[in-house]
Amino acid sequence: MNCDICGREISGQPFKVRVEGAKMLVCGRCRNLGKPYEEEPTVRRALTKPITLPRTAQRKAPELPRGMEALDIAEDCAQQVRQRRMKLGLSQEDLAKRVREKLSVIQKIETGKITPDTKLCKELEHELKIKLLVPRKEASEFPKTAAPAEITLGDIIKIRDKSKSARED
Repeated sequence: MNCDICGREISGQPFKVRVEGAKMLVCGRCRNLGKPYEEEPTVRRALTKPITLPRTAQRKAPELPRGMEALDIAEDCAQQVRQRRMKLGLSQEDLAKRVREKLSVIQKIETGKITPDTKLCKELEHELKIKLLVPRKEASEFPKTAAPAEITLGDIIKIRDKSKSARED
């Protein structure tokens, strides 16, 4: 074995030295050029836990504060807002001022181009005295799937048959 610094043949046991961060095996003459170090045993762990696909059936719905239930916006929200506004004799500008929203937003809500968020829905409900927020249907939110399949190495790699590749050449 040769010294990593000077290249001479190492007689006896080599010294383990760290020189500017590099670990080297050196002879007795070059051992003063670095700091000695002890080799730390490296622990290699085999992959013991099988890799599984994420389970969509076990995902929980976000928790809501007490007293609030999960609500969705009614599908006919645009028609309800327009009909009720006209029934009350309000213009789009008047409604926009009452709910502190832009006129263009009210116009887009009434044409169905956008759906209002829950905060705006609550303001519209209060101002127009209609029901726009309906309870969410829990059953259809997270469809149940089959049990998760485990991924194996064979699922990831393609196995090539040597006898086929020899015939193709």
